[in-house]
Amino acid sequence: MAYDFEKYREKRERVLGVKKRGVGFGLVATVVSLVILLGLGMVVIPKSIAFLQNRQLEDAIYKVSGNHDDAQQVLAELKKQDGVREVVVDGHGSRVVVTFNKEVLDTARISAFFLKQGAQAVLLNEVGHSQRMHTMKKEAAATGGQ
Repeated sequence: MAYDFEKYREKRERVLGVKKRGVGFGLVATVVSLVILLGLGMVVIPKSIAFLQNRQLEDAIYKVSGNHDDAQQVLAELKKQDGVREVVVDGHGSRVVVTFNKEVLDTARISAFFLKQGAQAVLLNEVGHSQRMHTMKKEAAATGGQ
């Protein structure tokens, strides 16, 4: 007959003085590791996703002159173009910021679109979308703090 370890476990532990105390080190180390990884994940993952979604975006700033109603119609048509994500007009209505995917579209094609539509638009600047957002945040903080 084979010796059954499970049958005599409690008796061996009593004789040897083995006492179970609290939670094991492995469980504590696992829980602490999971908490650290989840905390870092909650901080890093959303920023990584936002970066990956916006990495191909560029902003082109145009000065548009001419009839206001015609310009609004041209801008509505521009919003429908492939690769254009957003078209924003400033408060005065003379400057337009076009946010576009640089893999699909470029400023030469946007300028050609304005020419084709008969709108007078001059490219003032082209910047990365994240750079423009960062600059706008800094400007908002500077004007909001005064």
